[in-house]
Amino acid sequence: MVVLLVAMGALFVLVPVGGLAAYIYTSGKVHEGMRFPAQDVTVARCALDPATGRPVAELSVTSRAARRGTYTVTVEFQDEREKAVDRGTGTVGDLAVGAVGRTAVTGAKAYGGGVPQCVVFDAEFESTEPVATAGP
Repeated sequence: MVVLLVAMGALFVLVPVGGLAAYIYTSGKVHEGMRFPAQDVTVARCALDPATGRPVAELSVTSRAARRGTYTVTVEFQDEREKAVDRGTGTVGDLAVGAVGRTAVTGAKAYGGGVPQCVVFDAEFESTEPVATAGP
């Protein structure tokens, strides 16, 4: 009887743990080649506009996507303590595969003292190529 209880207890513990381990392993294999648009974006320069005092991020986008498309990038402007103080969005439209595009993102308000940090907060990619449809 004790052996049966120990065996049942082990099953109640090991089956969920094994299932979780299998899920994590499989999920990792499925997503290992996945790319994210933010990986194509680099902050080339981060500075203050001398006339307005607003932060400006100059971005470089190198398309590694499989198709021609448009990148929409959100930049977060942070203070020296890495606290978000503002955000802005820039677009690089209709970029060919392997091509490099540039855009500048300017904050909405003047930055306080110090030097801002510009961080790619989010990037989205939308293909501009028409989707091929099957013929009749």
